Amino acid sequence: MFLNFHSRRPAPHRAAPEICARAWFTLLCAFLAAFSMFVQPVQAADDREPLTFGVFAFLGEERTRAMYQPVADYLNQTLKHERIVLKVLAAGELENALTGGELDIVTTNPTHFMVIRKQIPLTGVIATLVGSEAGQPQHMLAGAIIARADRNDIRTLQDVRGKVVAAPSLSHMGGYRSQAYELFQAGVRLPEQVARLDILGEHQAVVQAVLAGSADVGFVRSGIVEMMGREGSLPAGKVKLIHPQHHPAFLYQVSTRLYPEWPVFAMPHVKEHSVRHVAAALYALEPDNPAARAAGIHGYTVPADYQSVDELSRALRLPPYDRAPEFTIRDAWEKWRLFLILGLATGLLVIALSAALMLALRRARFEQSRSHGLLLSLGEGVYGCDQQGRCIFINPAALRMLGRNEEEVIGQKQHLLFHHHRPDGEVYPEAECPVHLTLDDGQVRRGEEWFFRADGSGFPVDLVVTPLHEDKQRSGAIAAFRDITRRKAMDEKLLHLATTDTLTGLANRRHFLAQVEQEADRIRRFGNLAALLMLDLDHFKSVNDQHGHAAGDAVLKAFAQTVQASLRKTDRAGRMGGEEFAILLPETTPEAARNFAERLRQTVAALPIDFENRSLSVTVSIGVTSLSPADIAPEDALRRADQAMYQAKESGRNRVELLLPEQPG
Repeated sequence: MFLNFHSRRPAPHRAAPEICARAWFTLLCAFLAAFSMFVQPVQAADDREPLTFGVFAFLGEERTRAMYQPVADYLNQTLKHERIVLKVLAAGELENALTGGELDIVTTNPTHFMVIRKQIPLTGVIATLVGSEAGQPQHMLAGAIIARADRNDIRTLQDVRGKVVAAPSLSHMGGYRSQAYELFQAGVRLPEQVARLDILGEHQAVVQAVLAGSADVGFVRSGIVEMMGREGSLPAGKVKLIHPQHHPAFLYQVSTRLYPEWPVFAMPHVKEHSVRHVAAALYALEPDNPAARAAGIHGYTVPADYQSVDELSRALRLPPYDRAPEFTIRDAWEKWRLFLILGLATGLLVIALSAALMLALRRARFEQSRSHGLLLSLGEGVYGCDQQGRCIFINPAALRMLGRNEEEVIGQKQHLLFHHHRPDGEVYPEAECPVHLTLDDGQVRRGEEWFFRADGSGFPVDLVVTPLHEDKQRSGAIAAFRDITRRKAMDEKLLHLATTDTLTGLANRRHFLAQVEQEADRIRRFGNLAALLMLDLDHFKSVNDQHGHAAGDAVLKAFAQTVQASLRKTDRAGRMGGEEFAILLPETTPEAARNFAERLRQTVAALPIDFENRSLSVTVSIGVTSLSPADIAPEDALRRADQAMYQAKESGRNRVELLLPEQPG
């Protein structure tokens, strides 16, 4: 809005009171006009029609929300008649919300869109995402097939056969289907021709599984490897690309063909003018807009052609094309009328003959029921038992895992043979055994259990117990199990990666703060003593500047080893970032903590650090404080220790300073 001011000369003979009154009237009108300008938009904003914008959480809820919140904010600033409410959902949650009519505008990956379109009536795509890399528009997406760089046995698509493969989900276009299609074209079928297909939920988890060695090959969307490299969560040179493909103007490293980016579509109940408004606002989002930069995208464009995605799903027989088309009785009659008439005549004859076979079929029911139970049971090892819990059969895989032969098992109670104790050595009552419970109530049971081998060693298993029926009466149960030792080890590795600083081996900042919080809870409950130390290496930047970052890493590792060697079993140490470390000393007085810090300072100052035939040295400044019951959060004590550490810095470095918490008055 523009305001134009024109100067006028006052009337020469106008009375002063009249001039004053007119001036006040003019000012009042201007004030009311200005006030209405500010009030009306606020009132209008409250009257805008709310539209729920559903987004598939392909990077996890937090990261996906961080990406799409700027887009939602941009739409709310641009739209005059609609107000956008952002909702980030997992795949199953998104489908439930669509079925329940909770969403109005939706964006997800192309294959997920194809599945939803078959299940729920949609209005069609209104816009297609344009990604951004290095400031360049990326209209397409693709998939990357990665392996650890030191895996010389995995070089081509054919090498994926027989390997353990990890993927975020079966519905991801860039995280599974595009790679599965390339392997399909190369003659490798998924999941039949790989050792195992692990579904991990997120792209980042796939990369971490490949790095940890729990997966041989990983499938991720284009851009994920580059994003994790920029963030520092994927060190350079740790993974390699299998079957690299070059596409002009496409800046990501990929292994597959290109497919259109994410569609945006509206539900049928959304008003047509609202759909037009949202589409126009998305098209108007320019690459240099702060919202586009914050979201890491180039903007949106007219709907892309998703025929290639449809053809891929058909070729792989993946949802929504994993089932044969519905074939009605009328279709059958029109196509095979003559054959049906002949079949009906012969069918009467077959019915008569079938009666003679009923006695023979009755004898086979028990075997059929057993086979049916085996089909319902999943796992590598399978055994069956009668209603008293005695084994009546067992397959070779189960015998290998248990280290037994068939003669030792048949006729014996399964619980007493390999299910008799819990992992901690406590006796496992037979009445609580899942096999015994299924024999009692006929319910299918699934869960993790602990089995024992013939040599007394134990191992964790996934166990499925299915009731066995004969003539509609329970006659026993079938148990199927598989060894999950490797999966448990992978869980421990992932936990270690999540809580440990990879360079020094100490706890990372988040895990250390959690340990401080636990100790603070004990202090508040029981009044225990504990000390907290903050340590900062002096002039560490000069080590990097003079000798390089490799020398700096060597110094950090040597310092961390020295700290670790000085701790008791109950003490904890962590790297807070850069050259800054912290130590937690439970059951330690301030004076004892100060003495400990002084000994550590002297040890570090005298420590020779060998690096490429050079001897480096470093000193440390240490701040010491006590944990106090008055500390609301661990950060309160950390700030106090940090303040003491900076006092040591300001006093000449290579010193220890003690700063106690203020005592309540």
